[in-house]
Amino acid sequence: MGRALKIQKTNNSILTDAGYPNMGSLTAPVYPSSDALSAAEYLGVVGGSPATSTATATNPEIACVVNINLADASTTGSGVGRIIRQKGAHKFLVAYTASTTADESLIVGQAYQIAVLGTTNWAACGGGSDSTVGDIFTVTAVGSGTGTAYPVGVCVLQNAATASAGNMSIRYSVGDSVAVYASYITNKWVRDWTGMTYATYADSNLGVNVQSSENFYPTNFFTDEGTVTWSGADVIASANGQNGTLQLAQVASVTS
Repeated sequence: MGRALKIQKTNNSILTDAGYPNMGSLTAPVYPSSDALSAAEYLGVVGGSPATSTATATNPEIACVVNINLADASTTGSGVGRIIRQKGAHKFLVAYTASTTADESLIVGQAYQIAVLGTTNWAACGGGSDSTVGDIFTVTAVGSGTGTAYPVGVCVLQNAATASAGNMSIRYSVGDSVAVYASYITNKWVRDWTGMTYATYADSNLGVNVQSSENFYPTNFFTDEGTVTWSGADVIASANGQNGTLQLAQVASVTS
């Protein structure tokens, strides 16, 4: 499936994995054509666990729309979410962050990520005895304090602005185009849905990732203008690979 998506983390309040080295920190950097990125910006994208990382304009995180299937056979509905971990070529563990869930409204059997500790006895709800913000656990009993959590579940990439049950979407743009949606994404690449060639692809499985006729682009958070040099362009039959360059794709981001 290519390199797994790098997830932004914090460690003792010190931000780590905040993004790739920006252009200004490189030695004699080769900028994308038309100086598409500034010295403070970088190629590549990162995810980020919503309760344990801090997105900023300098170091954004991937924005997505998710619709998680819940343990009581309902769904969260389609809304803003964040990637926690990559599960496959186009499947991710995500949190629904459009709103938090109060501890007394937790669903038994459902996974959640603690957003606010509050006065909740999280151990009594199924969490650890030393529960902290960002912990993910499966609920065994509802709470009665002031803590809140995000519903967590696995969703699969979908070619739609509004996610249906069990699905999610990640939006990006290329050269001032209208929004399109990723069929596959890593830290470095995003692909569209043209000529989808995932063997046995279905919303319920991982599928086999077969790179074929999809359009693919190098990713960043800052611009969809400009191009980067592609060293293998002379052997790629795709229009994107002609003349030794590939168009940049700007992935939708969370900045706060």
